[in-house]
Amino acid sequence: MVKIKDNRKVIYKKSEFSEAVSNSLNLERIMKDVEMFCRLDRYTGSKDGEEAAERIAQRMEELGIPVEREKYQVYRSLPRAASLRILEDRTGEAVPLTPYVYSGTAKDLEAELVFDRTSAAGGCSQREQRARMAGFSGKLVLTYENSFSFACEAKRAGVLGVLTIWHADLAHHGTLGGVWGTPEPEDLAWHYPGIPFAEIGKSAGEGLQKRLEAGPLTVRLSVEMCQGIVSSTMPVARIQGRSEKFVLVSGHYDSWYEGATDNGVANAAMMELARVFQENRERLERSVVFAWWSGHSDGRYAGSAWYYDHHWEELKENCVAHINMDICGCKGSDVVGFQTSMLEGADFDREFLKGFNEGEPDPPVPMIRFADQTFWGADIPFAIMPKFIKKDHEMFYWWHTREDTFDKVDPEAALRDTRVIGELAAFFANCGKLPADMSGFVDFMESRLRAIEERLGGDFDLSPVWPVLGRLREAVMDLEASMEDQENTDDAILETAGELARITYTASSPYHQDPAVKAPVFSGLAMAEGLTRENTEEEYYLAVQTRFVRQRNRLTGQMKQVSEICRRWTARWENQEGNM
Repeated sequence: MVKIKDNRKVIYKKSEFSEAVSNSLNLERIMKDVEMFCRLDRYTGSKDGEEAAERIAQRMEELGIPVEREKYQVYRSLPRAASLRILEDRTGEAVPLTPYVYSGTAKDLEAELVFDRTSAAGGCSQREQRARMAGFSGKLVLTYENSFSFACEAKRAGVLGVLTIWHADLAHHGTLGGVWGTPEPEDLAWHYPGIPFAEIGKSAGEGLQKRLEAGPLTVRLSVEMCQGIVSSTMPVARIQGRSEKFVLVSGHYDSWYEGATDNGVANAAMMELARVFQENRERLERSVVFAWWSGHSDGRYAGSAWYYDHHWEELKENCVAHINMDICGCKGSDVVGFQTSMLEGADFDREFLKGFNEGEPDPPVPMIRFADQTFWGADIPFAIMPKFIKKDHEMFYWWHTREDTFDKVDPEAALRDTRVIGELAAFFANCGKLPADMSGFVDFMESRLRAIEERLGGDFDLSPVWPVLGRLREAVMDLEASMEDQENTDDAILETAGELARITYTASSPYHQDPAVKAPVFSGLAMAEGLTRENTEEEYYLAVQTRFVRQRNRLTGQMKQVSEICRRWTARWENQEGNM
């Protein structure tokens, strides 16, 4: 029977400690460090990249903060150059292109270029997709598609190369990496498409599209890449609190070109925050760990994945929250929002964000898998990535281009964004009880599963999930009721809330990484949405049915385990009360 519980939730309230952290920040110091980073092209394993890592580590040492220089090897991919020549043009003028990370190479590859009309018109079914790609076999394709899955389909269909049209006239860098972090043996064979894949600017791409409407063109494509294993360093600093439990604050230091807002401001902000937390370390309950990753853009999250692999036990046992900084201090950013695991609850997010927005803040957005969200498998319940954006939610045009220069930084926005991270870290480091709204999260799980169910065909059945989910809700509510009178609840929250986050946001085991593709909540089940026998090839349909059943079994099995964990904690606390 479910216990009656006080429905009070842990709502954010700025503390004296949070105020001290926020008020101690030095904008001049932050901006000086941003300038320093902008003088270094911080590619993973490069001379400038290693210099940036060393400067961070040396600053930590100057501040008296213990710092580890984590050294590792990474399979890095850097584009060199790419161009396209239209053989029908007598001028022979080359159209510049920008290769994607992990693109295949080409040297004077001559082939017919065709336009992918479907990419401009909208999506298609799986059966239509196969027919679409078969029509491009032996050709080069101009398209608006730029996803890893499209590259894989194209390679499988015998497409010789892909040119994707960007939405601006800038040389923007994207990635084909489907492997999260360093590859395993099977990844080398199956999860790098190896197809020449480059981006063309908006005007040139649209001009080429118009020419192709009159008929195909013969072109010559060249793509040069620099791919291989390099050594890299990641500085990791720890400010020790009274507890071994810790908050992880992270951001990547590798960049494209200057990378002022992506991610120089974040790097400088983290250095300043480390200084402030070090000065206030006597007041820290939980510890705070600052990690500057490499291998983010040019290694597909290789640095954070390596750290996960080599610190798995410590992360699982002691990491209570992961706060990630990525793209900060931008001119024109006037909205602060959250992408989050949703476990802290919407009320917490709303109250926190009120302090950084005019009017009612945007509701939090459930986390999707990108931007070093590497740590779900270690049962870390809270993952928050603040988003510093424009009111129209348009992406800053200079993202991943040469235009991401120091003049794009707004000092006041940089200070605000540093305060956001500082106050979040201060809260999670010093709050008495972590703000785990587990019953609210079970409601969130159900709402997402119901939404998936509405888009499933008759061959995909979620009915076995509902009774198990109901029992999970009861067990969680019992736990929350028992938890109210307990002082130290960190381990219980890590075991229960952390596992709820893991089964919601991942599809693989705790020891491996899911593919490096943007994936929805319950991705292993959501892939069946909209599939029917009529719109899907028979073999693929059977494969998805198999995946769906296995993912459903995984979900129900893990929910039962979480329910049992809840009952054990509830019984332990009840026995303690009975013995008093």
